[in-house]
Amino acid sequence: MNTVLEIGSPVRYPRTGTTGTIVRIEERSGHSFVELDSTGMLYRTDMLVPAILSQKTIKKEDLNEELRQVEKERSDPREQSFQEMPNLDSACNGAG
Repeated sequence: MNTVLEIGSPVRYPRTGTTGTIVRIEERSGHSFVELDSTGMLYRTDMLVPAILSQKTIKKEDLNEELRQVEKERSDPREQSFQEMPNLDSACNGAG
């Protein structure tokens, strides 16, 4: 990346589409890394591209739907997490 990287610069990691603002720069094992505010993770500087961060506009209806979904999942997390999968072909019935 030929651009000057400094704290506060917006960047994007193309492999995952992650974007964020640089909050820390450090050297490790001969490579430069930056920490992004959006993930708290380190990314190699040669794998980043400049980004333009914009304010995402969220419709009130979309926000309400997301909140309803969160409340539904919180109401009984066991119901959401541990639903038993149907036995489709009986090919793998336990050990042995």
